[in-house]
Parts: sequence; C-alpha cells; structure tokens
Amino acid sequence: ATGALAGICSGYLFKKVSKYAAATAVVGYLAVQGASQAGYIKINWKKVNDQIEDLKEACTISTAGYVKDLTEKLADLTDEISEIITDEDTLLLENEGRLKATARRAYEAFKQNAATSGSFTVGFALGILFA
Repeated sequence: ATGALAGICSGYLFKKVSKYAAATAVVGYLAVQGASQAGYIKINWKKVNDQIEDLKEACTISTAGYVKDLTEKLADLTDEISEIITDEDTLLLENEGRLKATARRAYEAFKQNAATSGSFTVGFALGILFA
C-alpha cells in the first residue's frame, strides 16, 4: 500500500508539473514570436542557430567525458563491493565474473522488493492517468 500511495502521488505531481512546464514554454515561445512579428523585438536567428550548434557540441563533448568517468567509477565501485562482501554466495558468484555477480545481486535485491516496486509502478501510472 505504501508503494502504491507513493506511486500515485509521484505520478500525479509529475503530470501536473510537466503540464505547467509545457504550458509555460509554449506561452513564452508564442509571446516572443508575437513580439517579433509586431516589430517590438528583432531576433538574430543566425546568432541563435550558432549558439545552439555550440551548445550541441559542448554537450556532446561533456557527455562523453561524463559517461567515461561514470563508467570508471562504476568499475571501481564494483571492485570494492566484490572485495568487501565475502559470504559463500558471493564467492560462488565471483567465478561468474564481477559484473555478472553484481548484476545477480541487484536482481536478487529487486526480486525481494518486487511487490513494493510493482505497486509503485502501478500507482505511478494511475497518478498520471487520473491527474
């Protein structure tokens, strides 16, 4: 019941916030276009397009670096977890490889919380549906 209630609240808030965010963006865009058409403002579209291209390039470069850094940190964390845990199940799983062992432990944790996760997911969908 807790997972479903949290899901309903999360879904409801997500839908309401996303509606208002989308409405604000549309109204802002229409206001700028209307002011431009009426002659109140002049938009330098070449400069806008140039800046968008620069942002795309910067995002691509920074994202690649971030993903590489995140992958390295995840590998280090997996190594640390494999060294810290020394119970029988983990020792058996280490024969499969560290990544596979970590995936198996994550699956087992998710399996134990399946009821809560499932009820949260259903509640989230209901929250979006009835918002």
